[in-house]
Parts: sequence; structure tokens; C-alpha cells
Amino acid sequence: MRTRVATWGHSFAVRIPRALAKQVGVREGSAVEIAATGEGLLIKKPGYTLSGLLEGVTPDNLHDERDGHAAERTP
Repeated sequence: MRTRVATWGHSFAVRIPRALAKQVGVREGSAVEIAATGEGLLIKKPGYTLSGLLEGVTPDNLHDERDGHAAERTP
């Protein structure tokens, strides 16, 4: 798919067609990584890191400790 580079402030921007963005699960506000390769630019969704996941832990979404056994269900 071919697109054009545009100016956005003091940087450059590349438009990602909606159909392509939908295909890879990217939308407005999505974090992406961009890297220079031998063939051009690579844009990809970032991978998970332990530190990144831990940054999202809050007292509201923190689960109780478990002892490794399956939780008992009450009817």
C-alpha cells in the first residue's frame, strides 16, 4: 500500500489507511514502535514488558494473593 509523508509540526507523519489499521488492531491513540531497518521504516505494536505491565497495576485492579490452589466455588 502506498501513502505519502506529510509534515506535522516539526516532524513528519505517515497516514495509515483505516482498513490497514483495523487489520492490525491499531487505532487513534495506540502506542506503536518505529524503527529504521535496512529496507526502510518498520512500524509495529509494542511488545509487553514486565515493567510496562507493572506500571498498570493499581490498588483498584490488584488481586488478592492466592496459595496456588484452585479457588473453591460456592453455589
